[in-house]
Amino acid sequence: MSNLSTFQPHNSSPFWGVGGLRLLLPLILLLLFSLSLAAQEIDFINNDANRIVLNGDDWSALRKALKSPKSWHDGKFQLVQIGDSHIQPDIMTAQVRRRMQDKWGNGGRGLIPAFYLAKTNEPTDYILKSSTRVKDYSRILSRNWTTDIGLTGVAVRFDTAYTELYIKAKVDGDQFTRVTLLHAPKGGYETASSSGEIFFAKEISPWAQQFQLKQRTDTVTLGVPCPSDFYGAILTNDKRGVMVHSIGNNGATYSSYCKVADFGEQLKVLQPQLVIISLGTNEAFGNLTGVENYITRLITDIRKHNPKARFLLTTPMECQKRVSRQVAQQVKVGGGKRKKKARYKTVYKTVTSYAANEKVNQMRQLILDYGRRHKIATWDLYQVAGGSGASNKWVAAGLMNPSDHLHQLESGYELQGMLLADALLDALK
Repeated sequence: MSNLSTFQPHNSSPFWGVGGLRLLLPLILLLLFSLSLAAQEIDFINNDANRIVLNGDDWSALRKALKSPKSWHDGKFQLVQIGDSHIQPDIMTAQVRRRMQDKWGNGGRGLIPAFYLAKTNEPTDYILKSSTRVKDYSRILSRNWTTDIGLTGVAVRFDTAYTELYIKAKVDGDQFTRVTLLHAPKGGYETASSSGEIFFAKEISPWAQQFQLKQRTDTVTLGVPCPSDFYGAILTNDKRGVMVHSIGNNGATYSSYCKVADFGEQLKVLQPQLVIISLGTNEAFGNLTGVENYITRLITDIRKHNPKARFLLTTPMECQKRVSRQVAQQVKVGGGKRKKKARYKTVYKTVTSYAANEKVNQMRQLILDYGRRHKIATWDLYQVAGGSGASNKWVAAGLMNPSDHLHQLESGYELQGMLLADALLDALK
């Protein structure tokens, strides 16, 4: 495993990204880890707990597959991570992607949700825009869905019957030769045009149409009809390798994904061999009653349509909730002159502070118990991150966002991704 006691957080920005600098960080941080050059010790990280607990599940097929790349379906080994706002910016998942691709080859950037078009924060390593105005959009937490929500948790409806989709992979090595467009099943993208050439789609599923390009590229503009709501795309290359897909949505819970019609069947387009589910933070700010039922529903739905997929449940790390209280103050309102007796009145001032959300640990225990009882592998980020009291240490170390004590800064998500990658690489040896 990496020597995490030598991790040095860089000058972090909020979790929604810092632009081009982030594209260099995976290589820089891996170098720092391998050479142990960083000065600051992170002594609260529990390296001994950083392991996958299989709980009786059998991952031998995954290990065997990674030893025999020629057996991979379409030349790809597929991993999917599903989560909430911790996953949506794809900072944590990107570390897993790069580490696994460094070892087993880069099979492509993978899933790119239409987050920007749905007016929400998007990962910084790709661009997905349209030439026409978005008429309507829905996100997984929208109160009333005005479009059909799909696999990515977002959907957009264009204002015209035709649009051009501009797609760019911004990281060197993420060039692609195939583009799969994801859409509502009411109608597909049967043809596309680019630079005067016409491409005919291969239907992958009722929700997906695939276009084979003439050559490898990092940028393409596809002109397509707009018969149905649009969810996003999948970028794939012509090389054998690993693909790590990220499906994250702000505010999402287990129940959120259960509301997406045919979620498990739509997920089949990714051919997942390992599904990582990283949820639980948002549940811990509400009522935990019924959460276990939603975990079962989501896993059952995915497993029904992806019977060979293995699962990994991760726990949320400790975070904090905002606490407001009224503090009484005595304010002088008169007196003090000509020997008059001073008069005071009591006023109340609202003081805001933060306190650990104890329900996060309850949610963590629920996930760990569920994994043990159902023989599903677990990774205990709560314990790995330092357990009870870790949130204050992460804030002090410049890893957790001091403005909400809930999300990490970019370096915090990168560290979490490295920890998860270490645990996965060790379990898949």
